[in-house]
Amino acid sequence: MKPTELQAAFRDASTKASDLNAKLNTMLLDDNVKPEDIQTTQDELKAVKARRDALNTQIKDLEKEAGDPVNPAPTTNILTRDAQKLNEQKQGINDYIHSRGAKISDAVSQQVTSTEVGVLIPQEIIYNPAAEVNSVVDLSTLVTKTPVTTASGKYPILQRATDRFNSVAELAENPSLAEPAFKQVSWEVETYRGAIPLSEESIADAQVDLTALVGQSIGEKKVNTYNALIAPILQSFTAKATTTATLVDSLKHILNVDLDPAYSRVIIASQSFYNSLDTLKDNNGRYLLQESTASVANASGKTLLGVPVYVVGDDLLGLAGDQKAFVGDTKRGVLFTDRQEVTLAWEYSKIYGRYLGAAFRFDVKQADDKAGYFVTNTVGA
Repeated sequence: MKPTELQAAFRDASTKASDLNAKLNTMLLDDNVKPEDIQTTQDELKAVKARRDALNTQIKDLEKEAGDPVNPAPTTNILTRDAQKLNEQKQGINDYIHSRGAKISDAVSQQVTSTEVGVLIPQEIIYNPAAEVNSVVDLSTLVTKTPVTTASGKYPILQRATDRFNSVAELAENPSLAEPAFKQVSWEVETYRGAIPLSEESIADAQVDLTALVGQSIGEKKVNTYNALIAPILQSFTAKATTTATLVDSLKHILNVDLDPAYSRVIIASQSFYNSLDTLKDNNGRYLLQESTASVANASGKTLLGVPVYVVGDDLLGLAGDQKAFVGDTKRGVLFTDRQEVTLAWEYSKIYGRYLGAAFRFDVKQADDKAGYFVTNTVGA
């Protein structure tokens, strides 16, 4: 097959793959579609992608054969391979955006499987420390994410053991131990998705790195979504009431007595609650909040009584002016079932432009109800 024929066949295969992606995306959101129809479409999409990738490989082989034998491409050492791979992935996403989904490079196609409906954004591209909004705490980083492969199910949470081993005589029978106690937590993932509008003019005229801009926007929206779903779980823990006058003693009692010593401890405080913490002093007039040196991820950079303090907006845990806080172990107390990563897919729009769609699937449930307390503080004597 001639190079021009290969390129034409590759474009046709790419267009067909894009159409099948859109069709599959619609089918996955339609409860009336039969599973066997979805499987048939997935198989067809897999075959088209395989043909597209094979054509792309042939094109690249021809390009290599036509290269300059006198000045071959320079080799890279092992120290630069990771950076080069990341740059190739970024460039692949950019090419995908600028070509309206028609051009899919090897770096991008490696991220796609037959069950996905778009191009997967590598996590290292989404996370950019320089562009991160450090004033917003990502609560999902404080819980344990559990990957799941189905849409729903039950997850066993092992309860803390209370019995112990007994001493026995030599060669005596082993005494019975209590069976492990499990709490079955039911979960069902939901799909969260939306679309970012990009005009044809901006796609054609942009000279900047669209990956960084789109990735940052998606990252911020994802954090907002995670926080909005995790916050009600924190609010569902056993309530505790405190007053500003006795706040330190009340927090000490929760940390030292109410919480089992086996649990880890963090404080997730609303801004108004944090303000009360920030004004607390000991008997010598020294502020109790201390600078944190153990956790770079701690947005407030402070600890109280040796416990990391994270600050969120008042409206996340209550209303404006409410002094609310979660005190306890978020990793044991919250179950985060992670089903699917963020994806990109082109969708037609009625305006002169395209929509860049993003979707991710997860669920959040309370796991161990004894792992923390939800504190409401009021100003009082």
